[in-house]
Amino acid sequence: MEKRLPAFTLLLASLLLFFSCNRPLLDERFLDKRLENWTVIDDPDTVEIPSQWHVEDDGWLHQSSNIWGRRGDFLGRWYGTMIVAGEANWSDYHLSVTAKPEDDDGFGVVFRFQDSEHFYRLIFLNDSLSGGPLARLDKRDGADYTEIWAAKKGYKMGVETLIEVAVKGAEIRGSVDGQQLFSVTDDSYKRGKIGLFCYAQSQQAFDNVRVSND
Repeated sequence: MEKRLPAFTLLLASLLLFFSCNRPLLDERFLDKRLENWTVIDDPDTVEIPSQWHVEDDGWLHQSSNIWGRRGDFLGRWYGTMIVAGEANWSDYHLSVTAKPEDDDGFGVVFRFQDSEHFYRLIFLNDSLSGGPLARLDKRDGADYTEIWAAKKGYKMGVETLIEVAVKGAEIRGSVDGQQLFSVTDDSYKRGKIGLFCYAQSQQAFDNVRVSND
């Protein structure tokens, strides 16, 4: 005779499955100023080092150094600083972050970060001397960045901007404030951490970093 599990047991199992599937991989609101789960990485030989990542009383993560470089070698690469978190085995996920720029240079996100020379980056630039206005998706392999997608699109200073990136297999999708920027394919990197990036961006703030596998 087939045995049936009690209804309460089935309900409990269903609830556990629901919450385990919907729990974010990362939900960082910067309530703790110690940044214990984050690692700062400054590109070597950059100018105006070191970077200055810190959580202020407003509850935002700020980067206040103008770190950039190297001198004579920055356009197309835009070396700067990153702060990364997460797990190296994260593969398919959705990353969202609120950014608030107060400078006109470069900021963005990195994802499928394997090490300081192997990852994807979505960068936004305004300053024309640095090649802006520009939004660009690229991948880093060693010292070089290779463009995957780009558009002549800047940003509004002092305005909160929602940046989202979704990766599934070789598919990469990006959007800003709910409007899709791109949908491309590239299988160079299949897994890795996430992070935030600044290039010559002395007043940049981030909040509500969320990573989910839905």
